[in-house]
Formats: sequence, C-alpha cells, structure tokens
Amino acid sequence: MDLLRDKLKRYSAFWAGAQVERPLIGFSLGGWFPLHGYLAMEKFRGSELTVERFHPEDLLPDYDRLVAQWDEVKDDLIRAVAPLPPFPWLEAAFGRRVQVGDGAIWAEEGGWDYSELDRLDLSKENRWRKKYLEFTAVLKDHFKDRHPIGQPILRGPADMIAALRGASQMVLDLYDRPEEFQKLAGICSQFFIDLILDQQKITGPFHGGYLVEHWSLWAPGRVARLQEDATALFSPDLYVKRLRDEDERLAKAFPYSGMHLHATSLFLVDWMLEIDSLACIQINKDQGSWEIEEMLPYFKKVQNLGKKLMIRGKFLDHDLKLLRENLSPAGLYLQIVIEDSAEARLFDGCFRPWV
Repeated sequence: MDLLRDKLKRYSAFWAGAQVERPLIGFSLGGWFPLHGYLAMEKFRGSELTVERFHPEDLLPDYDRLVAQWDEVKDDLIRAVAPLPPFPWLEAAFGRRVQVGDGAIWAEEGGWDYSELDRLDLSKENRWRKKYLEFTAVLKDHFKDRHPIGQPILRGPADMIAALRGASQMVLDLYDRPEEFQKLAGICSQFFIDLILDQQKITGPFHGGYLVEHWSLWAPGRVARLQEDATALFSPDLYVKRLRDEDERLAKAFPYSGMHLHATSLFLVDWMLEIDSLACIQINKDQGSWEIEEMLPYFKKVQNLGKKLMIRGKFLDHDLKLLRENLSPAGLYLQIVIEDSAEARLFDGCFRPWV
C-alpha cells in the first residue's frame, strides 16, 4: 500500500507540474506490437473478425499472463488493463471491416460516402459499442479492485474520417465538402466522449482517479487519451478552420486530457497548444523517424507553455542524456518502450535525480 501511495503522489506531482528531483518514469512492456501478447487472437489471423465471433472471456488467460509480468518491473507506474488494446474499436463501431494479421489488427479504409451517414447506427445499441462495454465489464468483474481498467487507443475525429473516406479523399473533403466533414467530425467526437464516460461508469474510479491504459497514466479525475494522426495531412490553416474546435471539445470533456502526436504532426503543435483545456501533449519517438535532437525544440515549447509533456519511445543512453540536460523534470513523463522485463534493468540510471 505504501508503494501505491508513493506512485499516486508522483502522478499527482506530474499533473500539478510540481518541482521534483526527476520525471515520472516507467516502462511499456511488449514493444511496439502488443497483439503478440494476446494468444487467443491467433485463431482469427487472416480472417475478418465479426462481433459474433469475439468473446472477451476467451482472452482472460492472456490478461492473467500479462498482468503476472508486471511485478517483475520496478518503476513509477500504475498499470491498467483495457478492452483488447490493439483492436480498432471505433472503426468497427462505424462499420469498418476488421482484419487480424500477424502483428496487428486493422480496419479497412475508404469507400464510405456521406450519403450513408443517416444509416450509421451510432446509438447505444451499436453492436461494437456494446461489445466494448461488455469487455470492460468482464475485465472489471475478473480483476475486481486488484487492477484498474483504463482507456486503450481510440482514434480521433480526423483519423476516423480518414478511415471512412480514405486519407486522400478526406483531404479533398476539407476543400470540397467542409460542412459534411465538420458534421461527421462532431459525430465522431460525441461518440468518443459518450463511450469513455460510459466506460468510466462501469469501472468506477481507482483511488479517486482514472487511467489511460496505453500510457499507464493515472489522473486524479476523468482522463482521456486523444489522437489525431491524420493531422499530418492538414495545413495549420485547415487544422484551425476544420478540426481544432473538435479537439477542444474533446479536451474540455475530460479535465486531464492528453493529445498523442507523432513527429509528422509536430508542425501543428503551436496551434494545439492554444487549446487551454488540453492538459498534456504526448509525443512519440518512433523507430526510424526523428531523432531526439530534432524534437527537443518542440519538447521545450510544450514545457515553456506550461503543458505537461509525455515522451514515449525506445531510447538510447545518448537520448536520455539529452533529455536530462535540456528538459525540466517538472510535469515530465518518460515512457520507455521495452520488449520484456529484463530490458528494464538497462535503464536503472534513469531514476537518478535530475536536479
């Protein structure tokens, strides 16, 4: 209990931007392809996954095995489980066909027309929406209060429209069909908000707060992970005109919201930082993408404007040295992606004081 209390204090200090001797630091187990941890999904490989074939109880042995690995890792984090994290829940709810591959699950993209909008079932009777909440309830019943249940990756309005329309067609829609784009974006936002709130009704709070499973991030109130990967296709002007209001609406719905970004969207960070209600910016250091040296100006910009900063990725000693020399530990969270618990021991030096 003392260990849990200490972790909760560290999370609270992160959100408060308190002066601390080092950042919040933890590990993301399983590397970049978490699907490999869910052996029950093997039977679906190479086929379409329909709601009738998908039973949460079948995955409970996988969850038990994954949870058993957590005790082997010593860090600052409180870990959560979530309805199958690698699954494209919102795409499925919006009618996209879902395929299971070797290392990932993906949804078909494109082919949808705005004329079909009235035929989308986005009510509380939507079958994939109900399956998501059923999955949440099964996990809650199984783990009780031993482990919290949090939000997995769920895509934002631009990502959803790109999935429905196709990325290239979505860009054309910004010019040719802006009113329809914005109507659909609003529908996507509301669906997301309602789903997370309904999930949190089932889970209830964990020690007074809620968690984002993908980030192992606890907050002392309602929290949500937001995502807009498709903003890489927007100009700053189009982002402000067509999408920022939706991101602001999402952020306002959750006091502790965080926006997930890749390097490809960092050119928009100035405009995202103008969303006062957005509490945190999470930036991926992706394999084969920008190096830490290139990303440092953006990290500093986030910190200078008083937002909380989370950096997620695989790090070399050189990367960690640069972060230590250039960033404040206040309001900073480093989530280090590792393949297994043994790799965590290579990062013992990260826990030394930064100040």
